[in-house]
Amino acid sequence: MNEENRQHLLRIARESIQETLTGEPSATFALIERNPPHELQGAEGAFVTLKRKGISPGGDGALRGCIGNILGQKPLYRLIQRLARESAFHDPRFQAVHLEELAHLTIEISVLTIPRPIESPEEIVVGTDGVLLTCGHHRAVFLPQVATEQGWDRDAMLNHLAMKAGMYPTAWQQSECLFEVFQAEVFEEDM
Repeated sequence: MNEENRQHLLRIARESIQETLTGEPSATFALIERNPPHELQGAEGAFVTLKRKGISPGGDGALRGCIGNILGQKPLYRLIQRLARESAFHDPRFQAVHLEELAHLTIEISVLTIPRPIESPEEIVVGTDGVLLTCGHHRAVFLPQVATEQGWDRDAMLNHLAMKAGMYPTAWQQSECLFEVFQAEVFEEDM
C-alpha cells in the first residue's frame, strides 16, 4: 500500500474516534467516500490498535485497545472506520477512550493477508506470521508483531496464545488444535 493511502487510513481511524467523541464528521472519510482509491476498496482483514504514547501515564506503547477482523470486509476504509471506533469504545479489556486522552494515543493499523492452514506449529515464523489457533471451541489470534514486541520465541508465543484462548499454556500441543498463519502490513502514526 502506498504511503498516501496509509495516511488516509490512519486519519480515518483517528477522525472516526474524534467524531464519536465530539460529533465533528471525518473530513478524510468524506473525501475518500466520494472517490475511493483502488487500494482502499479491497476486502482485506485488518486490526486497529490503540497504544498510549510514552509521555502519558502507563505510556511507552502500552496497549489501550485492539479490535479487528481476520477476514476482510469491503471496502477496507469503512472497515478501518468501524474498527477504530470499536477499539476506542468497545474493547472489553478497557474503559472507553475519553476526549482528553485521545491526544495521548497513537494508532497502529495492520492490514492482513488471507489466513492459510499449516500442518505443524514448527512452520510458524516468529515476527513474520500472525497465528490463529483453534482447539475445539477455543480460538485466539496474535498479530505478527506481538511475539516480537513481547520478546517471545515460538513456544512462548503459543503458550500465551493458548492462555488467551482460555486454555492451559501447553494445550496448543494437542493433536486436535489447528493453526493458520497470515502476514500483515503494519503502519502507525508518527509518535
